[in-house]
Amino acid sequence: MKRKIMLGVIAAMVVSMSVPAFAATSIGQIMPEAPQVVSGLPTDAKLVVKTIDVKDLDTYTTIQEVKTVLEAVNDENQVISVEEAATTLGVADVHNVETESGEKIDLADYKFTTEFVDLAAQIGDQLTYTIDDEGKITAKLTMETAKDKKAEDLILMLVNPETGEVCFITIDGIDPETGEIEVTLPFLGAVTLLEKTSVTE
Repeated sequence: MKRKIMLGVIAAMVVSMSVPAFAATSIGQIMPEAPQVVSGLPTDAKLVVKTIDVKDLDTYTTIQEVKTVLEAVNDENQVISVEEAATTLGVADVHNVETESGEKIDLADYKFTTEFVDLAAQIGDQLTYTIDDEGKITAKLTMETAKDKKAEDLILMLVNPETGEVCFITIDGIDPETGEIEVTLPFLGAVTLLEKTSVTE
């Protein structure tokens, strides 16, 4: 009897480690403070963040591959690795990915720490994900899962819901006490924070 109970406990532990615990996560739990613009947007613009409703993805993006990834990552009943998500989004070699800063990383070394949330620029009543003249936005994002972490162990994954483009962004700076990270973004869209799996193993 004891052996059966122990096997049941072990099975439950394995399942709990495999399934992302992102269900019913609020913005406040992911980003407790509003994102800040450091540079790259007009003075009358601001960054806004909101949850992505997996039951209403048709209003968020028309690109099926983006829908598939967002649903898989954000839905507690599905499991998907970073490599699988990147492959679905068209990344050719997930073991040799170049970040926006030119660093090469292996996505097999990373895991999702949060669900995807939507990051957009609001100018007046309009929301936009693109930046004029191929510019870049430098922003500060406070993320709960960045607390007590090192910049070199984190990567921001960003997906443009309008084009399907995906990129991986190194962290320019971090305050491990608050979880505030500074990043340089080529566009806006669905974002999530990745962490090296070796850090928590």
